[in-house]
Amino acid sequence: MTRLFSCLKHFLKMPVHIADMIKVARWVLRHAPHWNHIVIHRNAVEKLPKRLAVAMICGHVKGKLRCPSQLTIILIHDYHSPPLMEMSLQYVGINNYVVVKPPTAGPWRGSKKILAMNDYLRSGRCHSEYLLYCDSTDAVLRDDPAKAITYLQEQKCDLLISNTLFTADFEYQCMPQALAWADQRAREHGCTGLYINAGVFIGRTDFLREVFDAAEPFVTDHDLCRDEEREYSHKGELADQLPEFPKGIGSDQIIMRHLHPQFYPRMKIDYKGQLALR
Repeated sequence: MTRLFSCLKHFLKMPVHIADMIKVARWVLRHAPHWNHIVIHRNAVEKLPKRLAVAMICGHVKGKLRCPSQLTIILIHDYHSPPLMEMSLQYVGINNYVVVKPPTAGPWRGSKKILAMNDYLRSGRCHSEYLLYCDSTDAVLRDDPAKAITYLQEQKCDLLISNTLFTADFEYQCMPQALAWADQRAREHGCTGLYINAGVFIGRTDFLREVFDAAEPFVTDHDLCRDEEREYSHKGELADQLPEFPKGIGSDQIIMRHLHPQFYPRMKIDYKGQLALR
């Protein structure tokens, strides 16, 4: 409680976007008691000061969680100070996580995560049977990461990826067959409009090596940034710009969606939404 009051004082000193922050804080306080997800992965939490977001979402498990020995938690980012997910891990008592920096300089592209993950998997540093990846900037770990292994085993797959209702038009613009396939899989699971969200996933390390080896050839030195993806998509020029789509797209999520049919059923979407709230 003392930590929460301290965070609230910091919150009240913030000079901008106060109305947005109050709205998000009220939303968190209203919904947090009912969350049963391992990770809260919502853009809204970025509107809160990091210390406040972590205290409000993770206060019930402060210092109480541990990472099991058969699991590696990995973050990929290029920040100089700990981002939100890293702060939440430390807050709940997990310090044996791994941070991997992108192997190339320059502006951020989502596809850099593919290169960073592959570098790590090939380095021989990962000796655990399972690997849990979480986005760094807009995600918070709030429950026992060991549950992710249980969910993976229950789904009888080797890679379980969190879901999202949101898909921008350009994300499937050049792969309508993959969209139809994804919609069919969702219907088979009694869902409508749920797609891969690459921000949180749990997988067997050996299988992840296969998936990321398949993903890396789609990454180039001149990948598009998200604004460029949207611009070319809006103009109907995305296919012209990327004749080998998804090569050069710059989005790890689009590449994973492209690969999903190839690796199914070993690679599945968490249609139950147990891994993350998105």
